[in-house]
Amino acid sequence: MKCTRKQTVLLVSGAILLLLGAYGLWRVWPRLTNPYYGLTTSIDVQMDEATRILVQQKIDTAQASLLAAEQAGQKPDDQLYLVIAENQYLLGDLIASRKTYEIILDRNPISYVAWNSYGSLLETMNDLVPAENAYRQAIALMPTEEYYRDYVDFLMTHYPDRRADIKATLDEAYQTLGQTTWTMILLGVWYFNEGDCDQGKSHYLVAKGISPENSEAIQKELNEKFTVCKKQS
Repeated sequence: MKCTRKQTVLLVSGAILLLLGAYGLWRVWPRLTNPYYGLTTSIDVQMDEATRILVQQKIDTAQASLLAAEQAGQKPDDQLYLVIAENQYLLGDLIASRKTYEIILDRNPISYVAWNSYGSLLETMNDLVPAENAYRQAIALMPTEEYYRDYVDFLMTHYPDRRADIKATLDEAYQTLGQTTWTMILLGVWYFNEGDCDQGKSHYLVAKGISPENSEAIQKELNEKFTVCKKQS
C-alpha cells in the first residue's frame, strides 16, 4: 500500500525520534548501570613486587580468617575487615576497598575509625558529598583533633569558598578540644585570610605559648602572615 506524504513524514519523524532516543539511552546507560561512573576507581601505586606480595598476603590471610569464622558459625572479627580495606587501598583498588568499608559500616555503624577512613577513600575517588558526610559522622562519634584536621583539610581543599563552614568547624573544634596548637594556628590563619591581622596574631601567640618547642617556627610563620595581612589591609 502506497503511503501518503503525511504518513511518510510521520514514519520518518518516528524513526528519527527512535534513533535519538536510542542514542540518548546509549549515552546515559553507563551512568544508569555503573554506580562509580565518573569517579576515580583506581590509583597507580608505586610499590616494589615484594611489598605488593606482602600486602596481598595480608588481604588473603584476613579473608581466610573471615571465611573460617563463618564456616565455624563464629562472629567475624571486624578488625579483619579493616585490614582488608586498608590493604586494598594500598594496592590502589578503590572499588574493592570501598565495598569492604561499606560492609564494615553496615555491620558496625558506630565505627568512627571506619567512617573517617571511608571519608578519605571517597575523597580519593572524588565522591565528595558522601565523603563529607563520612568525615562528619566520624567527628560525631569521636571528636578528636585528627578527625577535625581531616575534615578541615577536606573543606579547604575542595570547598575553599565555604569560609563560614570552615570557621564553624574550627570553632566547634576549639569548643570541643580547647586551645591546642592546631586549633589556634588554624583559627589564626582564618583571621589573617579575613584581614583581621590582630586576631590572627593573637591566636598565633597563644599557639606559640602552647608549643614552646615549636616557638621559633610559629613566630616565623606569624611574622610572614602578619606582614602580608598588613599590606593587604
